[in-house]
Formats: sequence, structure tokens, C-alpha cells
Amino acid sequence: MAYQYTQDQQDKTENAQRIAFFEYLFVLMLILYAGKGNTFFLSQSPTDNPIGFILPVILSGLLALRWRVIYDYKFYLLIFGFTAYFVAVSIKYKEIQPTFFIHYMLLFFIVYTAIKSLGFRIFKIYEYLLFWLAIIGLFMLFVQIVLGGDTLFNIISRINILKETSYVTGYGMNAILYSVQPSEKALLHNISLPRNCGFAWEPGAFAVYLCLALFINLFYPNRDAAVKKRFLVLLFALLSTQSTTGYVIFMLIISFYLINKKLQKVLIFLPVLVVTLIFISSLPFMKDKIIEYIAEADRINYIVELSIGRETAVNPQRFASFKIAFIDFMDNPVLGLAAHREETWTYKIGANVSPISGIGNLMAQFGIIGFLFFIILTVKSSFVFSRYYKYNGHFLLFFIIILVSVSYTLIFLPLIMCFWMVSLFAEPEANVINEKPLEIPDENRPGLARIRGVIKNISRPVSEL
Repeated sequence: MAYQYTQDQQDKTENAQRIAFFEYLFVLMLILYAGKGNTFFLSQSPTDNPIGFILPVILSGLLALRWRVIYDYKFYLLIFGFTAYFVAVSIKYKEIQPTFFIHYMLLFFIVYTAIKSLGFRIFKIYEYLLFWLAIIGLFMLFVQIVLGGDTLFNIISRINILKETSYVTGYGMNAILYSVQPSEKALLHNISLPRNCGFAWEPGAFAVYLCLALFINLFYPNRDAAVKKRFLVLLFALLSTQSTTGYVIFMLIISFYLINKKLQKVLIFLPVLVVTLIFISSLPFMKDKIIEYIAEADRINYIVELSIGRETAVNPQRFASFKIAFIDFMDNPVLGLAAHREETWTYKIGANVSPISGIGNLMAQFGIIGFLFFIILTVKSSFVFSRYYKYNGHFLLFFIIILVSVSYTLIFLPLIMCFWMVSLFAEPEANVINEKPLEIPDENRPGLARIRGVIKNISRPVSEL
């Protein structure tokens, strides 16, 4: 049954509700928590960081009240199914872990509320906000290059609170909307220019979020000049990340786009596309990384042995991480390990390893039950996206999410869950297909007129967004 408003509900909503500042704040909150550049957005425990833990729940509750969200049978069926799984895992391991249960219950609440209240509009708001975050990222990267060396890094590191709360790879610094890595991080990969981390904890993660925004942007129902301008900014930001994962995902997206939207020109652009793909694939940081990942995957036993007795966890790269996690999956194929880290094969031998493979950790943690749940919903959501945005290629989103999950453990962040769980709570029939694209205020408006334009734009009626 398709999720849709009744006419009475629509009338009430359009009269009383607008896509306003709060909705943008809510989606921005999901984005920053997905970025994980600051420890405030990292904590999954109410005892470690109670404000950071409860903030998404509070904002989701307020969103549910604003949009008068009704929790239907699908939500309760999901809750019941996960409760049954939790009981089975608790019986198997003879231990109850309430924090694990509460964590996922709250995740489902946040995702359900986001989709039921905003529908597919959440992805349009997401793309719009990523555009502005991309501008910030490009500007700060330009400043970083102009200042040279670690000048910008040293300036940010003088702010004690940021020094204490930053969570950026390469011992970098995070200023909430932008993260800086020290120059030596780029030099280690034979890269002359610093990589753009954006708001995320590392460039690759920022590239993933940019790719999702580009996916939404390219398949807008009506691509006007403003949408195309946002595409260029997002694309330049993606190129500045120098991310293998980001480039691969974008090549997939642009290939689908050319086949769908520019079919008559595909033969003309095909040689250019092939040459571009070959060039990108031959870039040192692309080729060297892939070779390095494959070589590392062949020596996981050596990596695990080196981690024995270490206080800090070793994080093998994606291929090695998948192989390590897959062993746990084979040992516990049906229910998985859930949150019982002490049952992992690496923990049992005294090793301190934390695999980063999303799909590998999913299989190890939730077994075949969780894996099938994820795959089936992702495929269905991929079909829903293709119907909503009217493009051929039902499996495009599925391929994107799989590529993301191979490289990063992002699939259980609320932002990413909204993508692959949308089919469970909403259908494309829920919203208008040929909706007007989100407008960017005219840049030529002076002073207060421009500000009024921004306020008017973010307070447009639901029926217009």
C-alpha cells in the first residue's frame, strides 16, 4: 500500500505547515552526524555524551509533532521484528544488552519520522544543503592552499575546544563545517595538494555524501539553471576530495545519467567518457590505493597478529576489513554477533582490530537475517527512486549504496538509512512527481532584499516544494 496523504490531511498540512528553518536544521543535523568530524556527533552512548546522544531524538520528536506524524503498522512491524531478533540474540549469547536495543529503536524512530514527515523532500533539502557545504569546503580548501603548508591547520589547532573534540583522520582538526588534515597526510599518498574533507572526518566520506547529492541533482524532474549551477559546485568539490570511492561512484552515476537523459548524444560523448575513465583510473592515488588494498587483503593474519596487545584498535582498509568481518559471519551465519564484540574471532585471540567494511560488519553483526533485510529494502528503495525521478535503471541506487557499504560503515547512520529504507515507509506516489526545484535566491539582490529572499525561499509551502 502506497504511503500518501488524504486530501483532508493535505489541506491541513498546507494551511498550517511550511518547509521552514526547522526542517533545514533537522536535515543539517543528520548531515553533521553523518560527517562525524567532531566527537559530539560520534557518541552512541547516553552516558558518554548525553546531549549529543539525545539531540537527534529531540529534534525528531519535534518534527513528528510539527507534521503530526502517525506511526502505522509498518513501524510497529519493524519494531516487533527487531525485538524478536534481540530476544533471540540475547538467548543465544545468554546476555542482555539494552543499549544495543535502545540504539536501534531510536534509529528507526528518527528515520521513520524523517521520511513520514518530509517524504522525498528530505533528499531535495539534503542536496541543497550539500551545495552550501560544498561551497564552504571549496572556499576553506582555497584558503588552505593559499596559506600553504599547515598554516590553516595550526590556526584551527589553537582553539582548545576544537583540539579536544576533533575526530579527523591523520590527526586533523574539525571546525564543525570544515575539517583540515595536516599536509603530511597528503604527502604520504604522493599527493601534492591537500584533500578536501569538507565537514566529514575524512575526504572519502565527504566524497560519498557529495555523490549522493549529485545523484539527486542529476535526476531532478526539472533541471533549471540553479540546479545545474549546484551540479558544478558539487562536482568541483568531489574532484577536490581526490577520493577513489567517490570517483568510482560518480562514474557509475554519470554513466546512468548519460544513458537516460542524453541517449542521442551518448555515441558522441562515449569516446570522451572512456578516455576520462581511463585517465581517472590511472591517477596515482587511484591505482596505488587499489594495489595497496589488494596486497593488504592477502596478509590479514599478519595485520591481526600485529594488533595483539595494542591499546588502540587497528583499522585495516576495505578489502582486508571485509575478509576479517566475513570470518565472523561464517562463524555466526544466522543471527550474527549483534553487539557481542567479545565473540569476534580477533577478540578471542587478544587482537584489537576494528574493520571498516560496512557490508562486512553488517553480515558479521546481523547475520544472514540482517543482510537479507538490508539487501531487499535497498533494492526496493532503488526501484522507488527510479519511479519517483523517472529514470531507467532500477538498480542505480542499489549499486551506489553497495559501493558505499564496501568502503565505509555508514549504512546505519540515519542519513544513509533514509536512502535505503525509504521504500518501507514511503512511495513515490506520496508526493508530486513534477515538483518545482528548490530555488536559490538571486545573487544580485542587495543586502536586505537578498536576506528576505532566503527567508521566503526556506519558508515555502509544502505544496510548492
